[in-house]
Amino acid sequence: MTRIAVEGQAKRTHPAERGTVNLHVAFSGTLRNDVVEQVARTHTILVDQAKAHVESGAAEKWDSASVHSYVYDDRVKSSGSGGKQRIRRFRASARLSVTFSDFEVLSTWLADIMDVEGVEIDWLSWTLTDETRKALQAEARVEAAEETVVRAQSYADALGLGPVSPVAIYEAGLRGGNDGGNTPMYAMRAGAMAAPGGGAQVELQPRDIDVEITVSADYETGPVVEA
Repeated sequence: MTRIAVEGQAKRTHPAERGTVNLHVAFSGTLRNDVVEQVARTHTILVDQAKAHVESGAAEKWDSASVHSYVYDDRVKSSGSGGKQRIRRFRASARLSVTFSDFEVLSTWLADIMDVEGVEIDWLSWTLTDETRKALQAEARVEAAEETVVRAQSYADALGLGPVSPVAIYEAGLRGGNDGGNTPMYAMRAGAMAAPGGGAQVELQPRDIDVEITVSADYETGPVVEA
């Protein structure tokens, strides 16, 4: 009896279904109350817009759980002595993320907020819905498992060992002694390019998202039985 260990891989590609914009509002100045008021006012406007997009169905959700403030010293050139003078400044910031299902509305909103003082867009991320991701994973698992059968049988045929029988199958990282013990069983990758347009939108080019599955399997072959 011979044991054959093989690996199977499969990938499904799907257009991005959700786009999440992550941004923050930040102001600094010499008066703490003014800085806080500027951040609060601008952040409130953006949150109200995010809520409106969710209510209209263009966005799926919004989140704002991060607020920061700190004090720092800024050294500026003194006009009198020619040296540098230390000035105490205050800075406050608040973050916001909004997940859109309507990319056209997302493009328009990005164009609008780019002109708002104090608003900085950090990054855009692209994802699939949970339903789509799970469906693609299920399809890829089947294909990856089938590939292990084909590979194992190919080795067995080459060695004249006869038909193979499955012994065990492992998702990536679950096989004992695997150096990559924490490797995820699937990978999702997406990128985006955003460029300001001349009108009321930002041109977005979300790439397709890959869902990959890798499995390994053990097969055994029995002795060849003569007819």
